Amino acid sequence: MSVIADIAPVVADDRIATRNALVLALAQALAGGNNIVIAATAGIVGTMLASDPGLATLPVSVMVCGIWLGTLPQGYLARNFGRRFALQTGSMVGTLAGLVSCIAVLQGSFLLFLVGAFGCGLYAAAHNSYRFAACDTASDDYRPKAISFVLAGGVMAALIGPTVVIVTKDWWLPYLFAATFMAQSMLAVLAGLVLTQLKSPPPMPREGRKLNPARPLSEIARQPLFVAAVACGVVSSVS
Repeated sequence: MSVIADIAPVVADDRIATRNALVLALAQALAGGNNIVIAATAGIVGTMLASDPGLATLPVSVMVCGIWLGTLPQGYLARNFGRRFALQTGSMVGTLAGLVSCIAVLQGSFLLFLVGAFGCGLYAAAHNSYRFAACDTASDDYRPKAISFVLAGGVMAALIGPTVVIVTKDWWLPYLFAATFMAQSMLAVLAGLVLTQLKSPPPMPREGRKLNPARPLSEIARQPLFVAAVACGVVSSVS
């Protein structure tokens, strides 16, 4: 099971693929600020709320765990209910996560803030899969261009995210960043509304799916890309 879900076979239509890519690019521009908001504020908020300063960056780690754990549910929803349903469910989770984070700041609850950060990670798992949705109706030749549209939306998110943090951080004083998480929640709502325009194929019926048996770990470990990734991870952790 993965975010590359089984969908019903469709005739590739690059006109629909272009429309979907633009929809997903706009949604990515709005949703991608989620990661930036957490990365920019979690350490500061963690310092304010945590009883031990050593726990200040724990919310970022919890968010990463949310991204990791959210990939499988995202694939399950896309496979069984369709890509658009899965992505809009992610937007709903992102909306709730922003609200929970805001309440955590207002109440001074570090534990509740961890819950919000985990929800933001689940949301990130959803909007990280937008690029797969861009390929659903695209021809083989058009898929790289469709993916590039979505990635361009990520570039816009890199501008929107910091702007949201800078503009809203002092809106709800003395609760620093409370309004930022509220704005993050609103961005998730807007992304969900944009996704209503996505024309995604329906999920493939269960009887039409093909099981893809997992490759043995010994075979995967011999792949050059796997070896390079492990080597880079070791070097970065040592340094």
